[in-house]
Amino acid sequence: MGDRLLSAIWVPVLAIIATAAIVIGVGELLLKLASLKPEMSGVKEPFSVIVALVLAVGILLGATFLARDGNSSRG
Repeated sequence: MGDRLLSAIWVPVLAIIATAAIVIGVGELLLKLASLKPEMSGVKEPFSVIVALVLAVGILLGATFLARDGNSSRG
């Protein structure tokens, strides 16, 4: 009983810590990339924009794959 209660507390706490670490890491990466080239062809911080776009597309493709895979196994 005690192990289940401890597991029920630590799993969400560790998930929150992991999520915060990912968000902070991506934010730091984008800030470092922003300082590399402040402006190029009228676009401010082009490397940050490109990396943010690639991350967003990757997350959307991953979510689409997981959602499609989950629906096909139910049916």
